[in-house]
Amino acid sequence: MRNTSVKRIELKGIYFNIYMTYTNSHTTLEDIGLKYGVSKQRVWQVIRYCKLGNGNYYKGLEKYNEVYKSFKDEFTEADSKTLNALMRDWLKLNNIRLIKTKRCQ
Repeated sequence: MRNTSVKRIELKGIYFNIYMTYTNSHTTLEDIGLKYGVSKQRVWQVIRYCKLGNGNYYKGLEKYNEVYKSFKDEFTEADSKTLNALMRDWLKLNNIRLIKTKRCQ
């Protein structure tokens, strides 16, 4: 269990550094990803959760999951495509910019 805590602390620091690099420089997502050994899509995911958590990845992830669960509970007949569309709308309302993919155009 202790190793998990240490790993989470290390990741929290890395995620914060990714977020701060993005926020305070003109570095591209791809360059940030190369620096930290992750894909640009993962960099964007980290940034998105950090924005939701006011700089804290894990608080943002928790908030995201809470909202997803509330939509799932409220719209019991909704499929995953519908839930994802609801989440995308919620992110937009919270000024979280989204990366367009071929599926979302």
